[in-house]
Amino acid sequence: MNLEDQWIASEAAGRIGESEVFGAQISAIVSMLRAMYMAHPAPERVRHHFDQLMAQLLSSPYVSNDPDRQLVLQETAASLIRHPRAAGPG
Repeated sequence: MNLEDQWIASEAAGRIGESEVFGAQISAIVSMLRAMYMAHPAPERVRHHFDQLMAQLLSSPYVSNDPDRQLVLQETAASLIRHPRAAGPG
């Protein structure tokens, strides 16, 4: 994006609000992570390390004492390794 496009995006962010901006940013990050995972020459190794990191996070005090946070985190993690669905008709 050039500077003008960045300015236009910044104005759009102001119109849609902080939480919608955050959601859009997370969607872009998730898309990039999924693309990297699927393009990796050894996705099983990535998955193994990812599973280890998730287990550590789920057992941390930040998450282990909050069942709702655990569920959201587990679903988010699962969505990162799910095969993408084909785009439906327009």
